[in-house]
Amino acid sequence: MAPDARKISWWDTLRLQIFVTVPAALWGLVAANRLFVSWLSRWDAGRFTARFLDDLRQKYQCDRLWLWFPWGCTLLVLDQNSMDAVLASEENAADPMLKKHALSKSIPDALTISSGDEWSDRRRFNEGVLFGGLHRHRDAFKEIVFREVEQLTAERFGELRWADFQTLGQGISHQVLLGSGQIKPEMTTQLARMVIRSNWPFLPRQRHCFSAFYDQIERHLARHRGGESVATSCLMHDSAKSLEEGSATSSTRVPTQIGFWFFVLKDALELHAARTLALIAAHAEVQDRVRQEIRKVPTLTAQAIDGLQYLDACLAEQLRLWTPVPILLRRAVKSFSLPGETTIEAGQQILMHTGFYHRDARVFGEIANKFSPDRVTHGLPRVYFFSSGRQSCAGQSLARFLLKATLAKLLDKFRFELIGPSIGPDHVPYLYDHFKVKLRPLNDASL
Repeated sequence: MAPDARKISWWDTLRLQIFVTVPAALWGLVAANRLFVSWLSRWDAGRFTARFLDDLRQKYQCDRLWLWFPWGCTLLVLDQNSMDAVLASEENAADPMLKKHALSKSIPDALTISSGDEWSDRRRFNEGVLFGGLHRHRDAFKEIVFREVEQLTAERFGELRWADFQTLGQGISHQVLLGSGQIKPEMTTQLARMVIRSNWPFLPRQRHCFSAFYDQIERHLARHRGGESVATSCLMHDSAKSLEEGSATSSTRVPTQIGFWFFVLKDALELHAARTLALIAAHAEVQDRVRQEIRKVPTLTAQAIDGLQYLDACLAEQLRLWTPVPILLRRAVKSFSLPGETTIEAGQQILMHTGFYHRDARVFGEIANKFSPDRVTHGLPRVYFFSSGRQSCAGQSLARFLLKATLAKLLDKFRFELIGPSIGPDHVPYLYDHFKVKLRPLNDASL
């Protein structure tokens, strides 16, 4: 492939909007759109996106292509070296106009759409509360997860459906954020209405839900700062402590950071628990092995859950195959060059289609479209499902631990049968309609 970038034709730029921009917008810029997820999954539209990007690379014999992407001149990079260089650079920020305009409807000033000194302040705060390794409240969080799973599955004989995973995601995420026993369905409703409107940037902010949601966060913060009798093993308490110690500056906008955690933590738990469990259930030999790994542990402590390597590989494969944020978009804050003398001017965008990269047969070979946790345990090429470098997800370790705890408890208790949507053993579809997921829990005695 040619090392320098090439400009694609106006016709190919138009085709890119059809095969890349439009499907991404229909799926949902911020939150998944149930109607369009069903339609796009039925046609496995991601397959056409991948085929188009591969054809584009072949046609121009280049992994770096100049094109137009909303809203500006954009460099599309398709290879690992270029993506690594972009994600490691301090000359770009994750706040291009399209992304910032969409998220600011519900979560203004979030870390993920910040830049400059504000980004540095907010990054430091997020890392301080969310912690980079096994979280300081890991034992309390594990107990929350296990209690919620037990409550959901107690004497259960029916199928697990999407609504069940939503209940699970809400129960776990709210208590991790607010403290044990604190579940606020009204905040879920308010946030959902705000986020849905973020999918359509031209719509005005829903002010009633916006104010009510952030007023509740402010009240919870005030209780923790005031020393009331509240739970201390939660992210809200740690946030209040950070404010009291002065480590969070005025530009951090702490309520906004917490608002983003409300959205992303619940979304990650319900989505990735459902999809990972569906993949495991569709592959009998994988389910046997992962349950054996879990049951070899005498007691499922937080440390033991963190050490479940094969379960972690299953989660990583799900994230690779169904990358939660398949398009990473960056804005150059100053001119800089990639290896090979490709210069990106200030204000121009960089687009990395990690969803395509994670299915690229040139990178992942014969397992590109297969669920292969065995290969993960032996090492795979670099992946970007939590982004990478200085702007990688600050809460990835916490999210991963909570997901592993959820899956470990479910699989320790039951074996699962996937009722639908079906997943073939030799080819995982590019898109999956998680809204229609049905899993039947089976007691070992009934097998």
